[in-house]
Amino acid sequence: MPFFERILGIGKTKLDFKLLLDAIRDPFFICDLEETIIQTSPQLEEVFGFAQPILGQKVWKVFSGTDVPDAVRQVGSDAHKLDFGGERYFSLRVSRLRDPDDETRVLAVIVIFHDISDLKRADRVRIDFVANVSHELRTPLTSIKGYADTIAADLAAGQPVDAAFVGAIQRNADRLMDLVHDLLDLSALESHEALALEIVSTREITDRVVTGLRKNIEEKRQTLVVDLEVDSVRADPKRLEQVLVNLLDNACKYTPPERELRIVWEMGAGGGSSVLKVIDQGPGIPAEHHARLFERFYRVDRARSRELGGTGLGLAIVKHIVGRHGGSVWVESSVGQGSTFACRFPG
Repeated sequence: MPFFERILGIGKTKLDFKLLLDAIRDPFFICDLEETIIQTSPQLEEVFGFAQPILGQKVWKVFSGTDVPDAVRQVGSDAHKLDFGGERYFSLRVSRLRDPDDETRVLAVIVIFHDISDLKRADRVRIDFVANVSHELRTPLTSIKGYADTIAADLAAGQPVDAAFVGAIQRNADRLMDLVHDLLDLSALESHEALALEIVSTREITDRVVTGLRKNIEEKRQTLVVDLEVDSVRADPKRLEQVLVNLLDNACKYTPPERELRIVWEMGAGGGSSVLKVIDQGPGIPAEHHARLFERFYRVDRARSRELGGTGLGLAIVKHIVGRHGGSVWVESSVGQGSTFACRFPG
């Protein structure tokens, strides 16, 4: 009886091997007891893109430098992980294929690859997030603890409390509160909190944000120009205000005194959307940083960002809010030419 008919028990179950191949979504191969590959699934070729046919090849040769050969030799274990090319990750399930007429006799070994790349990426994001949050919390907490200890020692010695120490504690406490608020905002956005969509006047929302930040702009003697080519936009007013506050506050912080800031509302290409642009005359951002600017805690110049304040979450929040509206965000910038942060909202 042919090999696969013996394994599948054809004649008893009438199982079609081709249908079996098509039904198994994960890539797999079968090798004999000499570790020669005798069958592959179509998905295996698609996923790994082998340069030449692998039927008849030895497992150790085809999968050199991976855990696959060891997994074949340790049949029954599913704890193996395969890092294939540094970008895709697979868990391996290795099982014996037994003779249906004699369960004690092993005819071959099947290796099934389950793609866990998304899980690995999510795990990496989680680890990075926890590390970043820990770092961002530790810095102000260290300052608060140091100043509080100094004040306690002064009080114990009967010395007056230095007002500068109290001010430093307040500033760092405010920084912690800002960080906690931003983390809660991100959590709400990622949990798909419902948006309260309505028609929002671009003039009203812009005036409200500008009024809240006017003191910061005036302190730096900056000029603000507002250009409203769009009268209204369909959005959640609370979240839209948050987007504009984050972008205008950043523009103000990174633009030198006596320079110009611009807020522009314009029609998107084709007239089916509205685009918000906040344009500054800051130092500009090198092109290699553009793709990561909207990541959580990503900073082009970490030291300067901390000096200017902020949690490192503002642009990530902007991206999430605009994404929840079905829109997109991007930046246009080059060194020495300022930056334009743009958000497109569907019509």
